[in-house]
Amino acid sequence: MFRRRVLVGALALLLAGCTSSGELPAGSDLLGESAAAMRSVSSTHFTIEVDGELPDVTVKDAEGDLDAEGRSKGRAKVEQFGQLLEVEYVLVGGDLYFKGPTGGFTKLPAALAGQVYDPTAILDPDRGVAKVLADAKDAKTVSAEDGGHVVEATVPKDVAAGLVPGIGGDVKATFTLKDDKVTNAVFEPANGAKVTIALTDLNKAFTVAPPT
Repeated sequence: MFRRRVLVGALALLLAGCTSSGELPAGSDLLGESAAAMRSVSSTHFTIEVDGELPDVTVKDAEGDLDAEGRSKGRAKVEQFGQLLEVEYVLVGGDLYFKGPTGGFTKLPAALAGQVYDPTAILDPDRGVAKVLADAKDAKTVSAEDGGHVVEATVPKDVAAGLVPGIGGDVKATFTLKDDKVTNAVFEPANGAKVTIALTDLNKAFTVAPPT
């Protein structure tokens, strides 16, 4: 009888351990931890893809490097007058250098970057990824994969618009997190569009200088 009780007790502990280890962390906790971690990110390589139409957003995809100081360089595909044009840009020293399909770079005020898409918003703690994570609501962890987690949440309109212009209402978002950092964020506005932002090479140094 004693042996049977020991076996039953051991089996109960084993089952309890399996159940506990299989539970997913709370989505709100994961997003809160990631929001704090993303505020310390000094640089990243990013890609942006826009599937569908967003008001006042002409960029269809973009890729480049940026740092927390607002310096960035990369390229983007922009829709102008029904045509898709590929451009290069450099943001440094408060200036935007912009190069279209033909000709060289043109120097413009950095504020004009927002007319296409301002990538420096991504690492801005007041309007970027960290802000979006901190203010997301109804977070739910949906899966664990590759040592990270996938969390679904709703981002309020005004918060989402800081990172993704053209958002007309609260937006469904899916975040892929690894080592407390965001590797992928997908925003799905009610109009059926989808915006995907992927981040790699976090805190990796890069150089950017005004083009000659």
